[in-house]
Amino acid sequence: SQVQSKCEDRSLVIQVESMEVPQFEAIDENGSQILKEPLAARCGYTIISNKMATSTTLRASFFSCYTHNQNDVKFTFRFNVRLRTSKGIWETQSISTLCFGPKWAHREVVCEEDYMEATVSDLDSTGLMLYVLFLIQVQSSTKATWQLMFLQGDGHKTFMSIQEAESLGYIVTSSAHRVVLRTDQRSPHAKVMMVHGVPVEVIQVSVVFRRLQMVVLLDLTMRVCWFSDSGEFNGAWLLWDVPWVMLPLVDESAVFESQYVGIRVDGEFLDQNNATSKGLRLVHSGDLVLIAVPFRAEGGYRKSWVVNNTYKEEFGISLLYEHDFSLTYDGSRRINIKHRLLRVLATPPLCHPPFKTLDNDVAFHILLGNIPSDVVLEEVWINKKQVMSGHNSNTIVLVFQYLGGGVVQYSAHLKFTLTIIPQRESYYHHTFVSSRVTNTFPPQIMAQCLHQGICFTIVQASPSLSLWEVGVDHEPLTFELVAQRGYKLHNDSHRMTLEVPIYSIGYRYDDINLFNFYGTFELLLRDSRTLQVQASTSKRCLFKTEDMTVCSSDGTITVITGTKSTRPTVQLKKLHLLDPDCRPKQLDESRALFEFRVNTCGTRPMVGESYVVYENEVIHDRQLITDGPNLISRDSQFNINLQTFSDCFLSG
Repeated sequence: SQVQSKCEDRSLVIQVESMEVPQFEAIDENGSQILKEPLAARCGYTIISNKMATSTTLRASFFSCYTHNQNDVKFTFRFNVRLRTSKGIWETQSISTLCFGPKWAHREVVCEEDYMEATVSDLDSTGLMLYVLFLIQVQSSTKATWQLMFLQGDGHKTFMSIQEAESLGYIVTSSAHRVVLRTDQRSPHAKVMMVHGVPVEVIQVSVVFRRLQMVVLLDLTMRVCWFSDSGEFNGAWLLWDVPWVMLPLVDESAVFESQYVGIRVDGEFLDQNNATSKGLRLVHSGDLVLIAVPFRAEGGYRKSWVVNNTYKEEFGISLLYEHDFSLTYDGSRRINIKHRLLRVLATPPLCHPPFKTLDNDVAFHILLGNIPSDVVLEEVWINKKQVMSGHNSNTIVLVFQYLGGGVVQYSAHLKFTLTIIPQRESYYHHTFVSSRVTNTFPPQIMAQCLHQGICFTIVQASPSLSLWEVGVDHEPLTFELVAQRGYKLHNDSHRMTLEVPIYSIGYRYDDINLFNFYGTFELLLRDSRTLQVQASTSKRCLFKTEDMTVCSSDGTITVITGTKSTRPTVQLKKLHLLDPDCRPKQLDESRALFEFRVNTCGTRPMVGESYVVYENEVIHDRQLITDGPNLISRDSQFNINLQTFSDCFLSG
């Protein structure tokens, strides 16, 4: 077994991992006391044996009976945890933990699974002196001077001595700064109220202290859990609705102001944003706070069963709802209230097979679903051959065999053994898979030249399309690649049409002159399993030359530029690159063609983090005439900056 303890907000939590239910003993200066019902609940202890997690949890309130309280700041817990061994011998592990108290609100109300607890401290200026006097009198007098006042539904008030209240399950104690009232959830004075459509149980009670002519009354009204303990499950979400304003904790004469709302899951506090990031929902909607937990959410518990070789699963999660708010009276007197409500949400037992067979792809996928940690995949047999033993698995893929002639086939007898621990219940899953798919020839790719690009048509029957992968260079043809490179892709069940505009990434260019050039684009057909190229389709088309800059994979840059927009007309023979010796390779009346390598003609490289930019310029030599101290020219000024990236060379 494993015993762990930790301080969580306003309670100590002890977790015992064991199939055996442990026994807890609380220890104080007077000795030890075994905690069992109804004493445990009345003294502020909750003991939960979690059937889904094979563990037992003890939660002890900071104001529980046997806790050493130092000025409501330090709380010392001492316990003996006893477990019976397989030989029937009790073994004991001692725990001593010091927890530090939080910043207490004026009134705090908590609804635990087995009890309700309310504590109050008058911290405002009008009631402080009365409360201090009350504590002095309480701590120096007998409980005979205390009374509880219960408010019934018809407005009738019932007074009861502390001794009478204790006989009915109420516990009233005081600490350095607070008065504590606790009772279990079977209180005879509880009444049912509908609060915004949600049924709740309420106990309206105050502690009354009488001393001579002075009467001190402290409101300890409690609001408790409603009847349904497992929440609502809609097939995908566990749902829990909590009233936003919880009557009668909120007086009609007071101004209500919410401070914050959240839930605690496994000791972690989550507000609305944090809950959303973990897949949970916490939404304030009108008069309600809507809480939704997805099936199998993180922090929950899962449990598996096997009944007549039928697999069943249950999911549950423990939530602590917290709402801090303030009430303002007469515009000045303000008190803070913390309301906490613990609830375990759980699904009913769900029957579903943990395996699912998919045979509409190039492989049979036998999916072992998202199963609890108490389930182990122990054995897998395929065609009477054991292929796995002793460890978990998520997916087993049985690949089809390509038989040639457009036919693929695979068949197998499968047997899986799942074991649910620790009770060692086994679940056996048998299945036979077989499939033969015809007409699975490689896709047929046709291409034609367009005015501004090349169009490819890929024709193939849909059952075999996933056997093959269409790609451009090293990249598969995906919608992401199409969007990134500016292609146009149209797809239906039997045909894909790909339009590749000229100058897109993937083209190769050759025979470039001032009038036209050739652009070539190639599609590759690969085996989707081995990624080996099986075939390719290449199309070479003739396009009209325009002003352009082309980067070739061998490091050659070709530039065609026009000068029609300049006045007076530029003399093309006077154009050159940064290196004056690099002149046009071809000229006509209005355009010039330059061709040079990236390491020539004065080209300047600029290195980035993952690329290189090559820069050059097309410059016009101007004839300058001296006019006194000035230089004048009748030639037009002409200069073009050229930049190319190294990834142009990689893609062609």
